[in-house]
Amino acid sequence: MKDPVRESTADREAYNLSFIRSDEGLKQILDELDDLYERSSVRNPYFSPEWIKCWWKKVKKGTKPMVVIVRDEKKKLDGFWPFVERPGILWSKGLWPMIYDEANYFEPIAMKEVVPVLIEGLKSKLKEFQFFWLPLIRDPFWKKYFQTELLSSKFLYLARIPRKTSIMESEPCDFHDFWLKKMGAKSRKSLRYDKKNLREKGDVEIQIASDEKEVRSLLPASCLVEVNSWKSEQVTGLYSIRGKRAFFFDLLPMLAKKGRVRVSMIRVDDEPIAWEVDLLDKKFMGVHNLSYDQRWKKFSPGRQLMEKNLENAWNEGRCIDFLPGNLSYKEKVATKIEPVHELHFFKKSIRGLLAKRLILWNRKIRKKIILSGKPTKASESLRKSLEMVD
Repeated sequence: MKDPVRESTADREAYNLSFIRSDEGLKQILDELDDLYERSSVRNPYFSPEWIKCWWKKVKKGTKPMVVIVRDEKKKLDGFWPFVERPGILWSKGLWPMIYDEANYFEPIAMKEVVPVLIEGLKSKLKEFQFFWLPLIRDPFWKKYFQTELLSSKFLYLARIPRKTSIMESEPCDFHDFWLKKMGAKSRKSLRYDKKNLREKGDVEIQIASDEKEVRSLLPASCLVEVNSWKSEQVTGLYSIRGKRAFFFDLLPMLAKKGRVRVSMIRVDDEPIAWEVDLLDKKFMGVHNLSYDQRWKKFSPGRQLMEKNLENAWNEGRCIDFLPGNLSYKEKVATKIEPVHELHFFKKSIRGLLAKRLILWNRKIRKKIILSGKPTKASESLRKSLEMVD
């Protein structure tokens, strides 16, 4: 299905909107996606070809893709927004974004000129599907493309701010001067003691891997950190759910081959005690995972490793995104804190209205259960976010 689509402005070029609905079609477009990703102005590291390819390998057999794409008049790919079909209420179907169980952001990969075309294409699918869902959308994208859209929407929708993200932008000063301002005297003194005491335990080495071979070599040791992390105990670690380890063992070397990830680790006498996964893009670093061995907690190995990686990113002139999560340590070092948005669009029908009401009901019940339960370290971010919203 192809439809020529124009923006309302008179000087808008015609673009070809189409939809990929098969496994084969998805596989065929991944090479083109790599080219688009390199030149796109609207970027999302979680929709790079490596993430899509590895994620698609692990999805349940029979999952159907629904990818919105836009090409220019010369048939060059200019926009890519990947979704999958999911069952909804009353035998209906909805659209969830790909990587919904792994990603932190769900904006498309596109040239900025075609984003309105992608949005119109997605809305056109509400003739066939009951709803579409965008769990986490960054604030700049929201303000530019959705804020006005909702004021005149003909569809039912739900919008809220379920998370915040902490961002650290490089400033024209030395990292250590910035760090001194952000970290109080007590925190700085405590970290100095932690570093000193850790060195007394043995030979401390910080390994930083960015190419495919180096990243692959660190992955077996990362399992030792994860299994002894508090995140593993509370089932929030990178490898906590069955199949996740194989997924990341496949994904991270592929990302490294393209320069899209950096993996770091602290070892003491060759024993791994902390590791970090940072996603890289043009002038961007996203802190995707930071874990440490709970047995070394008193030496603050996670904080030590994070400080080193923040310094490297700062010196490279990167904008550092701690990714959605309302955690105090992230907010403490941030230069700004931005909301992250969630959006449901529903077909304007009885079933669409029922779906909207059921989601609202489910949110209230879930909020009540979580806030009445015992607080844990794993639930800290979620509890804080639920306290922010109705």
